[in-house]
Amino acid sequence: MLKQSDFFHGVLISKLLDHAELKVKKHRFFSAYVINDKAYYIKYSSNRISPWTFSFSEKHTKELVDLSNQFGEVFIVLICNEDGICCLNFQEFKTVIAIENKNFPKWIRAIRQKREKYAIAGSDGKLTYKIGDNCLQSSIKKGDA
Repeated sequence: MLKQSDFFHGVLISKLLDHAELKVKKHRFFSAYVINDKAYYIKYSSNRISPWTFSFSEKHTKELVDLSNQFGEVFIVLICNEDGICCLNFQEFKTVIAIENKNFPKWIRAIRQKREKYAIAGSDGKLTYKIGDNCLQSSIKKGDA
């Protein structure tokens, strides 16, 4: 029987199939992949509709800091069930979740109205701009051309 996480990890892999020149490797952290020397950390929400909430334990934030130290570029891939994917870079992540603040658990919430981009807020802040659902493809292409 497939686990729910298998389905959502498959969403990321299916998006990557459009890019023939990718070097994809599973990282030792359960939710992490290395794609062309950049780290991608997957979180998913099974909510059918907006808002989608993603929880982050102290372990998750430590893994993200480790990935940032190891790879430099880290992207947090928020899979909003069947609606789409919102991808944050590490700086955006640190804007909405203060990693130095040790009050856990933390959360990120993605909200989207029809035909709009995702508004992102977290337990420690919010982004002043919205994120489009093409951000994953943009992060892969950036610097890989």
